[in-house]
Amino acid sequence: MSQLRQEQNELVERGVDVKVITFDDLQLANPYAESLLGEWPLLLDSDRSLYRRYGFERGSWSAIYGVSSVVRYLGLILSGHRPGRPGKDWRQLGGDVLVDPEGIVRIHHVSKTPHDRPTIEDLLSAIKR
Repeated sequence: MSQLRQEQNELVERGVDVKVITFDDLQLANPYAESLLGEWPLLLDSDRSLYRRYGFERGSWSAIYGVSSVVRYLGLILSGHRPGRPGKDWRQLGGDVLVDPEGIVRIHHVSKTPHDRPTIEDLLSAIKR
């Protein structure tokens, strides 16, 4: 999310309206949102109906604790970042959806691991089209 946050000016210039959606209760999500999202709204999907609609499922044990995730978390810790407190369902995976002004889905990325996200370049490229 932080890379996307760095591109906020370009997103604003292009009229992109970013929404971040969580299923977690707002007491857990608000500190995350305040530190990373700034002015972007955090929306609550407590029954996960939107998650299900977009195919965002719970990750397997190997997806959550696999080698790539462990390496990623260790890299973050070694670079001075502290992992946040896990949410109420730490196996729930998310994704990224980019919907254009006409309601057409231009990107629909379902994460396979906690760190599986489209690159900022892919998102910006789709926005520019």
